[in-house]
Amino acid sequence: MVRATNWIGDAVMSLPAIEALRARFPNSDIVLVAKPWVSELYSNHPAISRQIVYDPEGEHQGARGFWRLVRELRLESFDAAILLQNAYQAAWMAWCARIPLRIGYARDGRSWLLSEAVEVPPPSAYGPQTYYYLQLLFRSGLIEKPQAVEEVHLYLADSERRWALKQLQSMGLGGKRFLAGICPGASFGEAKRWLPDRYAMLADRLIDALGADVLIFGSRAEIPLAEAVARAMGHTPVLVAGKTTLREFMALLAKCHLVVTNDSGPMHLAAALQTPLLAIFGSTNERATGPVGDRVRIIKHSVECSPCGQRQCPIDFRCMTGVSVDDVYKAALESVKNWEISP
Repeated sequence: MVRATNWIGDAVMSLPAIEALRARFPNSDIVLVAKPWVSELYSNHPAISRQIVYDPEGEHQGARGFWRLVRELRLESFDAAILLQNAYQAAWMAWCARIPLRIGYARDGRSWLLSEAVEVPPPSAYGPQTYYYLQLLFRSGLIEKPQAVEEVHLYLADSERRWALKQLQSMGLGGKRFLAGICPGASFGEAKRWLPDRYAMLADRLIDALGADVLIFGSRAEIPLAEAVARAMGHTPVLVAGKTTLREFMALLAKCHLVVTNDSGPMHLAAALQTPLLAIFGSTNERATGPVGDRVRIIKHSVECSPCGQRQCPIDFRCMTGVSVDDVYKAALESVKNWEISP
């Protein structure tokens, strides 16, 4: 049993660890326990045998729902639990499920619940967050020294790719026109978001220069933000914020010829789908949480107070106001100078 992380970005960054676990145990049943909003991400992934969806707001709500999940896990008779999630509850769940081998980082006061509590290494020992999860496996003796991670992969079914193509055609998009995806949100907080009016100016310039079609993505909660970007534009984009499932969102991202995001879950999704990506960083550390892949470009204006890791900027937002539309536009043209239309 592998307890998955709860955030989209973390889930993508943990995929190399799950793949390493599969390589180490090629014939084992690897079952992921994941919350609903990330469980879709893992569909079709060859390293995962199947999933158990943990829904604390639905059938597993409250104490009674938690024990329903525990009983389900007991019936599985798991040999081991690998806890990629750091929370106390993850260890409590595995302990209550009577899983004999429980491996996780020694944090959040949960060491007594683990059969193997691994000391958390300092960031200098692992670097990017992707290696944080690999180090858990390495330091517990499950794998040899982690190999360099050059790419992270998500997998779409052919039916999902066909759906995306038909969806674009139904919106009058696709064909031989350049398709740009704009993801102006970041659920952690406003300190991670480039300014909406600059996203709007960038989108207009891509339309003028490339004859691009522009999709504006976002979660249901980010619909007002997506609408604000659209209102600020001179051209008319296509708003898909709040209108797709996670898998549909992924399928549309994969059809884009360029995606522009903040440090966010969509950033990691685009990188793992091998979509050309511009990732704008401000308050966070691109060396720690940046995306992996050779089609990724990081854009950042270096200031003395970044990375601060705060949700709201306490001063003048200089890390993001210092990133100009020209900076991102020039990087966009460089990223797509040899773009080709895929079928």
